[in-house]
Amino acid sequence: MKSIKTQWMASVLAHAKLMPLEVFLTILISLVSLDPLEAGDHNPHTNWLQEARFGLMMHVLPGSKEQLDIIKNFDVETLAEQLEAAGAAYFLLTLGQNSGFMNSPNSTYDRMAGYQPGERCSTRDLPLDLYKALKPRNIRLMLYLPCQTPCGDARAQKAFGLAQGNWNQSINMAFAEKWAEVIYHWSARYGDKISGWWFDGGYQNVGFNNSIAQAYGKAVKRGNAQTIVTFNPGITLIRWTKAEDYTAGELNEPFKHLPTGRWLEGSQWHTLSYLGSDWFRRDTRYPAEKWAQWVKNVVAKKGVVTLDVGPNWNSAHGPIGSISGKQMTQLKTIRKALFSHTRK
Repeated sequence: MKSIKTQWMASVLAHAKLMPLEVFLTILISLVSLDPLEAGDHNPHTNWLQEARFGLMMHVLPGSKEQLDIIKNFDVETLAEQLEAAGAAYFLLTLGQNSGFMNSPNSTYDRMAGYQPGERCSTRDLPLDLYKALKPRNIRLMLYLPCQTPCGDARAQKAFGLAQGNWNQSINMAFAEKWAEVIYHWSARYGDKISGWWFDGGYQNVGFNNSIAQAYGKAVKRGNAQTIVTFNPGITLIRWTKAEDYTAGELNEPFKHLPTGRWLEGSQWHTLSYLGSDWFRRDTRYPAEKWAQWVKNVVAKKGVVTLDVGPNWNSAHGPIGSISGKQMTQLKTIRKALFSHTRK
């Protein structure tokens, strides 16, 4: 697929004879100087997300070396079958969060944090294995990552030049340039296998700003110029940075929120909430019909909904990584409301 810049250049050249010379030269100069790694308002690379309408997220967060070893048994085929049955057009997986244990190898992180391979980053490439299971089912893969090193890992915080403590630390561009190297390792590793990124912890009170967002955005788009990205400012639904392509949209109580149209100040309208009683829980909190009607109302206005579901960690309760039966029942109700006339 051609890049945005290539498409625009082709369009300009095709209509060159209809333009005054000075107008043609002005547009041509602006296109030549355009950075293809910069996000723009109304980014057409978000078209697939709007057309997808509905996807799922899972917080797969090993909190110890023992739990990291369980990742080796994560049943990607079972999860892929469940996602297909739920009508999810994409899946958002956590690479890691606060504990410091990651679901994918990253030699750049190991080197910069001072860890040996397998000590903090899984030796199994879970995102790649998931991609292989999802691709035949036409389900896209997205990745989640915090905007700074794991706040529960003082060793990593110190190695990257941050203050130490089990909370989000203040960050600046010097730190962001180092963290962008880690991000780029993953974006280069997966290339076009990853359709989007959701960055957490992009809070104003830790110093997150447009410059840092642009650095992270360029890091993921160096691996895939067509990937999309967003940065979470907290529990709200706003356009937060100039570098984002869609809204992070984290909401605890989502039902009072509806889009007025596809775009929110140039970002694709998108929201993320949880199906269970809290993030990564495997129970349910609202009737399935209430979820179904709200999701249907959102997508009718060209918005997008992602719902978080909980993974199974205990093999005695089913395949590792699988969605609970209670949540699957609700997801199938949502699917029926959304896709009864378009999907089997």
